[in-house]
Amino acid sequence: MASDRTQRKGKDKWKEKTWFVVSAPSYMGGKDILESLGNSPESMVGRKIEVPVSDLTGNFKKGTTKAIFRISECQGTKCTSDFIGHYVSDDYVRRMVRRRKERIDVVSGFLTNDGYTISVKSVIVTDAKLTANKRSALRKTVKDHISSRLLQMSYHDACSYLIGDEIQNELMASVKHIYPVKKLEIRKSEVVGRTQKQSIPASMDETSTVVA
Repeated sequence: MASDRTQRKGKDKWKEKTWFVVSAPSYMGGKDILESLGNSPESMVGRKIEVPVSDLTGNFKKGTTKAIFRISECQGTKCTSDFIGHYVSDDYVRRMVRRRKERIDVVSGFLTNDGYTISVKSVIVTDAKLTANKRSALRKTVKDHISSRLLQMSYHDACSYLIGDEIQNELMASVKHIYPVKKLEIRKSEVVGRTQKQSIPASMDETSTVVA
C-alpha cells in the first residue's frame, strides 16, 4: 500500500512539470539548444545549462568543450539565455599533457570594448622543459594577444570568438617564434561582469606552471 501511494505521488509531481525550450542568445545564433523540465517560467529564470559547443557550431571537434548559459527570461514555454562562459573537459586537458611535457597555465582578466570583463584561462603544452625567459615570453604573448583582440570586440563578439577556432589558430601563430608549442588551448572562460573603470583588478591576473 505504501509503495502504491509513493508511486502515485511521484506521478503527480511529474505531471505538474512542464517542458521548456531554451534557446541560445541571438548573438550566438539564437537556435534552440535544450529542453528542460520546470515547475513554472519563474523557476527556470537563473538556471544554468551546459551545451556542447559542437551543438552550437556544428564543429564536432569541439565535442569536449561545453558552453555555459544562464536562462534570462521565459515567455510561456520559450526561454532565452545569456552566455556566461565555457570550459574544456578535464579529461581532454589531461590527454594533452603527457610525460616529459611541460604545462604552462595562464589566467588573466580581459576587457571588451563595451566594458565587460572576461576571465580567460589558457593552457600551453611544450615537448620539453623551458627556461624561465621562454615561459615568461609565452605567457606575455598569449595575454597581450587576447587583450588586444578583445579590446577590439563587443562582449557579444567576444563570446563567439572565445569558443571558436580562430583564437586558437591566432595564438599558435603568435607564439611560434618563441617556441614550437605542441598544444595551446583556451580551457575556460567566465564572464565576470561589466565594469565602469577601464582597468583589471590585480587579483584577476595570475599565472602558474606545472611540469608533468
